[in-house]
Amino acid sequence: MLAELDEWRDNWAGTWSDYYGSVDKRTEVGPVQFTMGTAPSYARLQNALQIFSVKVVELKGTMLCWPIDVYGFIAVRDSVDRNRNYIFERARGNSQRLTEQDSSLVLDGPSRAVQLIDPVIFEVELRVKAARPSEDKLLSGEFFDYNCITGLYRAGSLLEEMVSGPRSTLEFKYAHLRLALEAQVKVWYAEGSTDFSVKFVARTASIDENVTLLECEDITSALSDDRSIDLRRNVVVVEGNNGVLIIGVEVKQQGNDEGTGNIYREVSFTAATSGESHGTFDVGFCKMSVVVAWSLLF
Repeated sequence: MLAELDEWRDNWAGTWSDYYGSVDKRTEVGPVQFTMGTAPSYARLQNALQIFSVKVVELKGTMLCWPIDVYGFIAVRDSVDRNRNYIFERARGNSQRLTEQDSSLVLDGPSRAVQLIDPVIFEVELRVKAARPSEDKLLSGEFFDYNCITGLYRAGSLLEEMVSGPRSTLEFKYAHLRLALEAQVKVWYAEGSTDFSVKFVARTASIDENVTLLECEDITSALSDDRSIDLRRNVVVVEGNNGVLIIGVEVKQQGNDEGTGNIYREVSFTAATSGESHGTFDVGFCKMSVVVAWSLLF
């Protein structure tokens, strides 16, 4: 499976490296470029891909068994610059443990909207950490595309892609959003207690599936000096024509028994082509403010 991936990379380099750099180059296009000021004439609503989750649903053969410690990367390439836009990226020393009961990867991207102008490519290279690097095993070395042209009829619905290789099957969940814009979410701790676990999610009103922005057992581990909360993911896409973005937070004070004391709050924002929207989470023992920056695509 890695041989086919390497061959694809060689072909990519032969076709695109003169224009976009090396095959392992990270995208340099940043998010929300047209939030403030007058947008250029080429800025517009654009079809985009909302990526919800990636899960290891099956281990194959006898070489791997649960639990597994996974590292490597998953990246998406679109025609904006054809470089890697990482949605999962971990070094060997920062592997993620997966169990049969909890086998979803903790995603940390994309860093900007994945635009659906031409078909996009998913590039997967995941490995399982062993006692020594020489004993590590390849979990998945695959590439596949989402053809946004032939898939246009499925726009606006939750899509599932099963990617199967010799040693694993991965489940990708994503959605094709028509005439979308980009939203960057920022959250600040305002006041009150910091003795709680937290989970931030985002979804659009049109699709009942969450993007997990952050999940941590101790909010202080995600707090920066300026009291901003370091979200693992902060870029989502929303339909631009009367679309609604819903940001939710679930908190649980430390010391509460499992399943008790959980509080959920959410705020809704109507999509805008520029500027910022502001909201507040009030969970009783603390307050947090949320800001959404909006931008057209190009």
